[in-house]
Amino acid sequence: MFGITEKELLYIAIFLTIIIVLLIVKIFINNHGESAEKLDREIKRLTREKEMLQEELQAEHKEVKRLEEATKSTFISEQLAKMQKLEDEVAKQKQRVQEAKSIAQDAMAVKYEFLANIRHEIRTPMNSILAFADLLKQEIDNPKQLSYVTNIYKSGNNLLSFMDDIIELSRLESGAFDINESAIDIIELLNTTLEEYKAEASKKGLDLELEIDDAFPQSLILDEQKVHDILSNLIDNAIKFTHNGYVKVSAGVKNFDVEKNEVDIAIAVKDSGVGIDAANFSKIFEMFEKAENATALEFQSTGLGLSINRKMARFMNGDITLSSKLNEGSLFEFTLNGVEVVLASADDATQEEVDVDFTLIKPEGAKVMVVDENGETREMIEDAFRESAVDVISFDHPRDAIESLKESRYDLIFIDITILSADNSAVSKVIAGMCKAPVVSLTVARLKSIEFVEGGANIVGHLKKPISKVALFQISLKILNNAKQFATKVVKPSASYQNIDMKSLGLFFMEHDKKIAELYEKASKTNDLNAITLFAKELFKLSYQLKITPLTEYSKELLSKIELFDIDTIHIMMQEYNSKIESLRKLSL
Repeated sequence: MFGITEKELLYIAIFLTIIIVLLIVKIFINNHGESAEKLDREIKRLTREKEMLQEELQAEHKEVKRLEEATKSTFISEQLAKMQKLEDEVAKQKQRVQEAKSIAQDAMAVKYEFLANIRHEIRTPMNSILAFADLLKQEIDNPKQLSYVTNIYKSGNNLLSFMDDIIELSRLESGAFDINESAIDIIELLNTTLEEYKAEASKKGLDLELEIDDAFPQSLILDEQKVHDILSNLIDNAIKFTHNGYVKVSAGVKNFDVEKNEVDIAIAVKDSGVGIDAANFSKIFEMFEKAENATALEFQSTGLGLSINRKMARFMNGDITLSSKLNEGSLFEFTLNGVEVVLASADDATQEEVDVDFTLIKPEGAKVMVVDENGETREMIEDAFRESAVDVISFDHPRDAIESLKESRYDLIFIDITILSADNSAVSKVIAGMCKAPVVSLTVARLKSIEFVEGGANIVGHLKKPISKVALFQISLKILNNAKQFATKVVKPSASYQNIDMKSLGLFFMEHDKKIAELYEKASKTNDLNAITLFAKELFKLSYQLKITPLTEYSKELLSKIELFDIDTIHIMMQEYNSKIESLRKLSL
């Protein structure tokens, strides 16, 4: 219309569009700048507010912390005050307990002294009563009057026995109870105690038996009188409450600590008597208590016996326990724990020791070390093994012995206990670190005070100095030959097995298996010298009659050892018997 072409109109439109876009951008930039300034101002304002709030928060935090510390300090102070108060109260209570204990002990001591005086005062007239009653018993013929006098005599004895029990109980409770330990032949004690009751058991038609385990030690460190008293009471009760059947005493080992040379033993008294109901078990051990099922005739005692026995046993680190069924008998088990085994020495031998054959020990050879400052001890062990295949190397100082252990392997080590346990068992630990060889200690005293540390040498036994040749032989044979028990062939045979008539040997075994074998079995189980003597005599008669010379000489030698009461040799010879019999049986085949 104005002479402008379409192309020119297009350029104009584009130009106007660019101008409009530029205007819009400018407006946006201006507006954005103002917004940015506003935003910047706002940010600064907020930052100041934030800083102010942080300062306020820090101030509040400090105040809170101060309050917490104050509160905490107060709380701790309160707690400390309470603790101190409690400690003061505990101290006061301890003091009161100590004072009460002291008063109680004084009271018990006074009670004990009072009872002892009463007992003395009662015993004086009672002795006269008993003496005259005993005389009257012998002079009176009238049955009725004799019954009266007998009752007086029995009642008087019961009264004195009751007073003795009261005194014993008082001593136990007052702490005046003493344990007098010494080395005792425990097997002999068992045998003699049973012997005291054989007549009483026989009167009632009861079998009174004793069975001793093979592992049961011959000698122990114990209070002989107290063990005898406890055992006597248990056997007496068993016989009293058993009307037919048996009373059986058995002795065994529950545990054997070889390192400490201590044993836990159990002596059981079993009967086929009236029995006790389980509901009454606890009453049996209470003072003056009787089982509910007991009749007046059965329970004539004071009820103190078992109570005192159990207290005694517990004082000696043991106990008495009961298992029973009504009308089926009872079993009382008397246990003693940590009992020291007596080590035999050459000083204990009553005669020259039996000639033992050390060539039986490890015939193929072994290497043994001896460590002891005492030259006689070293020489004794060296001499004992001189004819054997065992090589003995001895040292008087542990330093040299340890050097030797570095270079050589040993099968057994004998070492003085003081060397082994000195300096917190330093040598024992060194030996344990260098080898696993079994160790036997050599000692002159009891081992009760010796501390055996963990991780020390492998202690498998002990020998007491001066060393018994038999004991040395036994322990060496057991360790080096890996035998489960001591050798059966110990004493050198003094007679040849040759020139024995086979017919006579056959007759011997016929008679042997009928009678001698049973006698030997009983003697071996009980270790009763009377039973061993009977076995030896019967064997001597039979072997002499049939001219079985080796057994004749064996039984003759055994009888001589019994006469000399040579317990160690008797034990060895009894072990030897089976080996002799087996050798003879092979000849008869």
